[in-house]
Amino acid sequence: MGRRKTALATVAALSIAALTSYQASAESLTVVNQGGSPGDAQKTAVFDPFTAETGIEILVDTYNQELAKIRAQVETGNLIWDVASVHSLNDAIGCDEGLLERIDWSEHIDESKFEAVGGFTECGAPYLVSPGALVYDADRWQGDMVPRSWSDFWNVEKWPGKRALPFQPDQVLEIALMSDGVAPRDVPEVLASPGGVDRAFAQLEKIKPHVLWWKSGDESMQLLLTNEVVMGYGWQGRVNVANRSSGRNLKIAWEAGYTSAVIYLAVMAGSPKLKEAIDLVKYSLEAESQARYAEIMGYPPANVDSYAMLSDENRANQPTEYLDRGMMQAGELYISFWRDNGDSIRQRFSTFTAR
Repeated sequence: MGRRKTALATVAALSIAALTSYQASAESLTVVNQGGSPGDAQKTAVFDPFTAETGIEILVDTYNQELAKIRAQVETGNLIWDVASVHSLNDAIGCDEGLLERIDWSEHIDESKFEAVGGFTECGAPYLVSPGALVYDADRWQGDMVPRSWSDFWNVEKWPGKRALPFQPDQVLEIALMSDGVAPRDVPEVLASPGGVDRAFAQLEKIKPHVLWWKSGDESMQLLLTNEVVMGYGWQGRVNVANRSSGRNLKIAWEAGYTSAVIYLAVMAGSPKLKEAIDLVKYSLEAESQARYAEIMGYPPANVDSYAMLSDENRANQPTEYLDRGMMQAGELYISFWRDNGDSIRQRFSTFTAR
């Protein structure tokens, strides 16, 4: 009888536990992101604590924002991923094509905490903001030799040597226009206007012989750390990690103008683990989770409540004095332009860099 009572008590305890949020489960979720140091930070700051709290194992795959990989899984019904990290353009296209679940996030998350980064979309939950900017070695360039603008980046006479730029037209065309005197806030309108793309490519033509094109965030830092380039375009979080891990003194010239991409978490359409996926997104956007991630990577958190949890050093490294120099890779005009013209521009960019 004693054993029976013990068994019943165990069953009762399990029944109660099943009613709690973030219920422990033998299930797993597969998340895809772009890997590297941001992926490592996401594991430490979010995935490991989430697993410890819920028992749900997080498996991670990586991709380079190839929407075709999401499309192939959904269209064949052979889902490998449950949650995807997507930039604003892939979020918009993926949602329009039914590749990502449409979710009323207001039922799960206080959306007011994310208004400063543009809020939620029909499918995406804003996870982080990733600024990309002009990066230089402050131990190498000092005084009047510090590059302070994108026109300085283009000035190969004063700063001879190679430059590092990403092998992707979005971000590159935008900073090319900044180098030609376009204010960051005006870049989306100029880019989308007649002649805007030609103007950007004309600027790239001037500097092309001096460019090394990188294809990953890790490579962008490696080129700077090994002095293969004299300056480059890099993402804020990668710069922070590179400095911390190598003991270097890379600096960001925020005053030059910078792009600022919102990264979203979205649930793959048809995922059989919809509830668990939403729970992971909710956990990822909690103020504590966002603060842990921001402390590791240095990126600005998307949740406004996280700022009070950041260290003084972290807050000091944010571009708070240069918010007017940031160009958000978001908004209806910007997204519509790249959605309508992205394929042809990417083909032109690929041909341009190959010749």
